Amino acid sequence: MALQESTFADGDYQVWRKELAETCHGQVANLKRDLIAVKMRLRYVEKYQKEDAFAHISDLDKGELEREIAPLVFLDDPDEFAKRFDNFMYGLMLAHLEQMPSFKYAKKQLCDMAALLEKKVTIPQIKEKLPLIREIGTDAFWEAKDLLLFEKVRKELRDLIQFLDEGEKKHQIITKLTDPVTEQQEGVQMEAAYDFEDYRAKVNRYVNDHGDTLAIHKLTHNIPLSQGDYQELERILTSELGSREDYVREFGDTPFGLLIRKIAKLDHEAAMAAFSTFINDQSLNQKQIAFVHKVIQHIELNGYMENPAELTKPPFDKPISFLKLFDAKTRKELVDTINTVRENAVKVSM
Repeated sequence: MALQESTFADGDYQVWRKELAETCHGQVANLKRDLIAVKMRLRYVEKYQKEDAFAHISDLDKGELEREIAPLVFLDDPDEFAKRFDNFMYGLMLAHLEQMPSFKYAKKQLCDMAALLEKKVTIPQIKEKLPLIREIGTDAFWEAKDLLLFEKVRKELRDLIQFLDEGEKKHQIITKLTDPVTEQQEGVQMEAAYDFEDYRAKVNRYVNDHGDTLAIHKLTHNIPLSQGDYQELERILTSELGSREDYVREFGDTPFGLLIRKIAKLDHEAAMAAFSTFINDQSLNQKQIAFVHKVIQHIELNGYMENPAELTKPPFDKPISFLKLFDAKTRKELVDTINTVRENAVKVSM
């Protein structure tokens, strides 16, 4: 999406963008429609299985690709460390594009990895790439801040990461380019590095792969959980996939049901059923019905609406505001329905 900007209009950047688009399209095209996770997002899969869907990516497309498609695709490459290096380098590029503070942290990590590789020049594959490895440590390399140069590093060094010692791999390649420093302590032994497939990824994968389990089915179909459903979710999220500390670190105090609903979304038919009173209300005019459908689409894509106050903000405030469009009674009924849909992902029935 960033490479669509005029800054990157030059031919080399557009060749790269085409390569990225073809890779993404190929991953979507290879999705098997008989998988439950794919069936649940079939309308998005079908949309992005069309090659021209990547010709221009809008903000809406970006959101759909991140939420609906990204959890489904995978890279069929047996070299896990190469894939992790891909992930790291793409993170570095995004940190540069978005001017994130974590770019400095990523820069240090890449320099450290290059220094470790430089110590292993007796390995023929590393010796072959030595000029590029040494270039990473120069001021000129970082002053250029050239995305194409970063991409060259990703492509040419990804197969060399396997030659780092196990300890070096563990501490040098795993990274999460968010806030790099939240606390500083001296004299305390560091905890073991994050597992390769970090907790958040495990949760997303589990939810996408187990949409037919009772608890997740209930959450995606707007049905309150039973006590047993809740306990099973709690076990999965705080024992099987990781610890309670993992959950709190990644998701804070978000209720289990809301988290699952946000990942798995709300079934289209369930969303329509929740707002059927308004859809079938003959007294509502076309603009009011269109507004209700906009609310349904939002809740379907996000799983719920966190706060009905969002109805007074974009994109709901155009062309007519919520307050002007409905009378007080209808406004209250609509807000109550929105709250009920959210509450059904939180409350536990006895």
